Amino acid sequence: MQQVNQPTLLQRAPQILTRTIHHLMTAEPAFVPHVKLLTPQPSKQRQLFIKRAIQERWSVFCQLMPKTAEGYPVNTYGQIKALTNHRYLIRSRQTTYVVSFDQIRYIANL
Repeated sequence: MQQVNQPTLLQRAPQILTRTIHHLMTAEPAFVPHVKLLTPQPSKQRQLFIKRAIQERWSVFCQLMPKTAEGYPVNTYGQIKALTNHRYLIRSRQTTYVVSFDQIRYIANL
């Protein structure tokens, strides 16, 4: 009977590490969020809703669009506050966003 020599884990480690590192360097990013795009609201509707949400201190749901093509849409929940003309602060428990009016694609009351 012939004995087959199986390589040990220590002998295979360089090949395993090389494959893993190569995969990490050449693969697409693992985190690509898939946010369902909601129908954009008319600007007048968004303006009136934001004004009322600030006055009534509502918790709101917002879908935010990025300023650049590298970004991706973000869904967030939180309180909205006015900063300056057409700039807003959306604060949730863990994240704070400073956005312009044009970045707010959709807003709703919770």
